Amino acid sequence: MSDERLSSEESQELRNEVRRQKAQADQREEKQLATDQLKNRVSVAAIIMTTALSFIGNVKANRSGNVEGGRSQAESARRQGAELWAYYQTAAAERTELQMSVDRMLLDLARRGPAQDDAAAKVEQLRLAQYQERIREFQSDTETVFHRIQDLEAQEDELARRTLEPMRAAFRYELGSKILTLALILLSVTILSNRPWLFWGGVMLGAVGMLTAFDGYLLFF
Repeated sequence: MSDERLSSEESQELRNEVRRQKAQADQREEKQLATDQLKNRVSVAAIIMTTALSFIGNVKANRSGNVEGGRSQAESARRQGAELWAYYQTAAAERTELQMSVDRMLLDLARRGPAQDDAAAKVEQLRLAQYQERIREFQSDTETVFHRIQDLEAQEDELARRTLEPMRAAFRYELGSKILTLALILLSVTILSNRPWLFWGGVMLGAVGMLTAFDGYLLFF
């Protein structure tokens, strides 16, 4: 009787041990299945974010090129305007000097009251006509230069305004790229630590990065 009871207890313990091992095996299998599922999700999310990051990088390079091109053109217009303005000031100063010389010559001729056959008076009148012609040329040139300066200043302002939206977009692309990079780092840590909450944190962060970049894209519509 004692042997039968002992055998029954051993059988019960053996069955309990089998059930425990089976439960542990089921737990390991569920855990492995959850781990594999998490890895698959991480892989899909990483592929999506990497593709988005590549697209954002290409668009950002294009917008940055537009910004640099606009800045270069605006700087060229500014330099041309500065050079023309320096020429305008010099020409205006020379015109003023010539006008003062003409005024003095007219005053001298008026004081002297020269006769028509006075050789000195004829020379003075010839010089006076030359000075007046040069004054008219200076006047025409300075007017043309002044209008050109105004056109260049307007062009510079227009180019500067055109670069505002690409600059804003490039900033958003840069910010979105950084956020996506951080999200990819979180996904990498998720694989190492096997923490689902890190995965969801990376997904949310990636969504924020893509929305930020998408907002930069919408600035052009």
